[in-house]
Parts: sequence; structure tokens; C-alpha cells
Amino acid sequence: MRIDHVIYGTSDLDAAQALVERELGLEVQPGGHHVGQGTGNRIVPLGNAYLELLTVDDPAEAAASPVGSLLAELIAEGDRLLAYAVSVDDVHATAQRLGTPIVTVRRGELEGHLTGVEEALRTSYLPFFGRSRGRPAEQGDATLDWIEVSGDGARLRAWLDGAELPIRITDGPGAVRAIGIAGKTFSG
Repeated sequence: MRIDHVIYGTSDLDAAQALVERELGLEVQPGGHHVGQGTGNRIVPLGNAYLELLTVDDPAEAAASPVGSLLAELIAEGDRLLAYAVSVDDVHATAQRLGTPIVTVRRGELEGHLTGVEEALRTSYLPFFGRSRGRPAEQGDATLDWIEVSGDGARLRAWLDGAELPIRITDGPGAVRAIGIAGKTFSG
């Protein structure tokens, strides 16, 4: 189990890209459209994970999808770190343990099977879990060093089934507060 990626939700991909380039000095690469979700992205590849800049690019398609409509709602509240994903070897076993459905997300040749997505988006400090066929390349010297969340630490540890990940837990309402990348703090 490892942190796979962090999602920064935005209503404007160009502005989010400029923010990441200015604050982190990292290159943002083109992404694409998530079929059936009504969302689109750009990717910031890191040596051990990636930062995903995510927007709603087809409101009608997003409205017809439980995940897409929830993302549209959250992004409408303002640009921010929304969620994070943890890679697991067996997404079906994780879904069974959590009692959560599996969602398939496709973008071009990339395909991910995810579970716990709606719970993670509603709760923020809990990650969702996934297994992907193909993924953005892990490249460069910059790495994701840590994630800071606020929320219920005991619930997070149970959700992660006791796995030790570089997650800092603080008091406060459920949220992804900040991430550390290559010695810099990014909170959007």
C-alpha cells in the first residue's frame, strides 16, 4: 500500500497549472477526459506519485455520474486539495473489507478500478483506494513527501487497515490540508 496521487480540484485548469508551476516549480503535463465521469485533468508527475489537477469538463456527463456530480459540487465550493488515492494490490479485497463499490475510471489507454471514492470525497481525510492499468509516469527528482489531513485519526487508521503511510493527522474538520513535495508545502 502506498500513496498514489493527490487531487487538486479546480474550476480553471489553466489557473491551477500556473499556480503549481509558480509555487512548486514543476512541469504540468496534459491529461484528458474521464469517460462517464464528466471530469478532465492535467498531471504533475513526481518520482513516487503524482498530483492531479481535476476539473469538471462536461457538466451534463458529470451530473449523470455519482462521482462526477459529487466532484462538481466540491469544485463549485472553490479550488483546493480534495482527496488522495492509495494504491493497493487487490482492490476487490479492499472493497470487500470496506463494504464499498468498485468504480472504473477510463482516460484514453489508462484505466483505474477504485473503491471508497464517494466516502473519501465526502469525508476528505479518508483516501480512496485503487489499482490502475497504466498510470502517469513516475519521473523527476521531486517526490511527494507527506500529506497533512485533519479529521478522526482512529477512523483513518482503521480505513487504512493499520498501514503506515506518510500522513500527518491534525485536529479539525475533515480535510486534506497540505502536501509536501520536494521540501515545499503546497496547500493551493
